[in-house]
Amino acid sequence: MFRDEPSPDVVVIGGGVIGCAIARELAPNRRVLLLERDRIASGATGRAAGEVTMTPSYPNHPAIAAHANEFFRRYDATDAIDYVEIPSVEPVSPDREETARMRVDRLRNEGGDGGLDVDFLPSETVERRWPALELSEYVGAVRFGETGYLDPSRLANALRIDAEDAGARVETCVRATGVLVDGGGAGGGEAGTVVGVETDRGTVDCSTVVAAAGWRTRDLLTPHLPIPIRPYRTQCVLVRSPALRPGSAPMGWLPGPDIYFRPMGDDDLLVGGRSAAVEDPESASRSADEAFREHVATVVPDLLADAEPVHIVDDWAGIDAATPDTRPIIDRPSAGPAGLIVATGFHGRGVMTAPVAGTLVRCLIEETDPPFSADPFELSRFEDRSADFPFVSISEGG
Repeated sequence: MFRDEPSPDVVVIGGGVIGCAIARELAPNRRVLLLERDRIASGATGRAAGEVTMTPSYPNHPAIAAHANEFFRRYDATDAIDYVEIPSVEPVSPDREETARMRVDRLRNEGGDGGLDVDFLPSETVERRWPALELSEYVGAVRFGETGYLDPSRLANALRIDAEDAGARVETCVRATGVLVDGGGAGGGEAGTVVGVETDRGTVDCSTVVAAAGWRTRDLLTPHLPIPIRPYRTQCVLVRSPALRPGSAPMGWLPGPDIYFRPMGDDDLLVGGRSAAVEDPESASRSADEAFREHVATVVPDLLADAEPVHIVDDWAGIDAATPDTRPIIDRPSAGPAGLIVATGFHGRGVMTAPVAGTLVRCLIEETDPPFSADPFELSRFEDRSADFPFVSISEGG
């Protein structure tokens, strides 16, 4: 199927939000082919919560967060997506108040020019601002600004349309089965040089491959480069409560119960959490566990102002790729074949990190400096490249 088409310069493997963001970034100046084994956003992207919390996720790298935040604001202005920017809160129990206040002070002082947009709000202030919440069990909450949410599938498809408009080819229902590498020696170094991609529809010749296939990336690259990722399962439920009204609830997370939440529509709350590593991702359920549904039904009513039981109106689960430190790998590893770029292990932060991944991959190909530090994403930070590491959820890993 590829013989009648010009050979691409770059093949991007994976049609989730990361692959689409990368294709969009590269398409204006290169012949790009994006390969997706199913349909666009059919994997982890389509089952993500759509939260954008880059500011609290990268407090020591404010330029990374600023790059993503500015992209979503700018892209929202084009009407390609509907980005809702609202604060995130982390309720604080009495035994954690001193630690939380110290953390806020540190982030204000260390978060770059002027510090991060973060403060500590007493419980009564939180309840006045967001009347759906009831924080009688808490002394207050840490509030982060510069956070928000969006529809992940809409974002991925908007990026895909932009990529195609700029000249990229997007082929769905094509399964990449391997990266083709010419052996080491002249022109390629010890690990060889990328020369193409093998698929279930034939071979594609190219000089650069971007492996952005989520948890499948490790198997795809096994003959050429070990990477420390493993599949894990994340869950979401949709909660309905009389306490919820438009604008009555922020985004937020509860580290103890290991849940996060955001508004969805006028009277629903999307609640996610209780992630766990899986050994057989292909057969893992795409519905939330009954234990998680019961956990949400127990925890969430204590957080809401209305005393009525909440109603779970929908649920789902998806498979993502974890790394040992919860941060992704976006790199052109020197240990791998020349022409190979890895963009995987987003550990639940793929949607929000997509603009960063697109820019960084472009800079790696152009051999230019990105507008933020690439250090947190380099593969070399891991001495052990095994997939046998303890899974850590985002709430535990920071």
